[in-house]
Amino acid sequence: MVNLEEKRAERLSEVEFNTIRQLVADSIGVNLTTKKKQLVISRLSKRLRKLGLSDFSQYLELVEEDKKEKEMMFNLITTNVTHFFREEHHFDYLTEELFPQLEEQAEAKKKSKRVRIWSAACSTGEEAYSVAIVAADYFRDKGWKIEILASDINTEVLSVAKRGVYSKEQVKKIPYHLLTDYFKLGVGPNQGLLKVKEKLSKMITFYRINLAADRSYPIAEPLDIILCRNVFIYFNQETQNEIINRFYQHLTEGGLLLMGHSEKINLLNQGSKWELIRPTIYQKLP
Repeated sequence: MVNLEEKRAERLSEVEFNTIRQLVADSIGVNLTTKKKQLVISRLSKRLRKLGLSDFSQYLELVEEDKKEKEMMFNLITTNVTHFFREEHHFDYLTEELFPQLEEQAEAKKKSKRVRIWSAACSTGEEAYSVAIVAADYFRDKGWKIEILASDINTEVLSVAKRGVYSKEQVKKIPYHLLTDYFKLGVGPNQGLLKVKEKLSKMITFYRINLAADRSYPIAEPLDIILCRNVFIYFNQETQNEIINRFYQHLTEGGLLLMGHSEKINLLNQGSKWELIRPTIYQKLP
């Protein structure tokens, strides 16, 4: 039976909700619509009870004073839905179109034998490892260097991604020959789980990046590919444009931006910078 304290922890006034909305928007750029109020209540009420707080006003006071608790709040609010080889057509395009083009450029001495990729909202790591698998498999024994940056705003999912440990259910979309090549079966307490092999994990650097608030990204050299999929739906149009412009600056000429199935670049505003070459695949123009 739910007691009185638990009921109070589930009451979120409009003023408190708007305070949370503004804090989230200012800090990480995520636009919480009024429809998200119940989601906020659901995800934060458990936290209030765990901390022994009776209402959201107490929690907001704590968040203002404690940076770690503010980060925890962002972790709880941000949604992370992912799986291996999500939106498979992107990976098909890389292996069938882009990687052969990069090889031709390297043979013509127009680029080095190196491919640089950024998974810009990597969540628990499935996207970053998926692109690492297809790149490693395509360039196997060809002397190429694969460098992948994987980032997220959520520190908890980044920790999961760094571990690279997944259940059999999570890896079921990975073809068997790739699974045996790039994962090893857990033993002892990890029995029934699979861990990414070092030859794959060493390609990837995990890093916390706030796409909306960070005015510069820790990227020293141009990238061939940026994956930022199913993320822009959480930002307003102004923030989307700012991020897309920063992505443009970090891509090499002809580099690709891969977006989610419900996302797009407004080519009327950005038409001189991008070309839509496949659904949700944009190429940087000079």
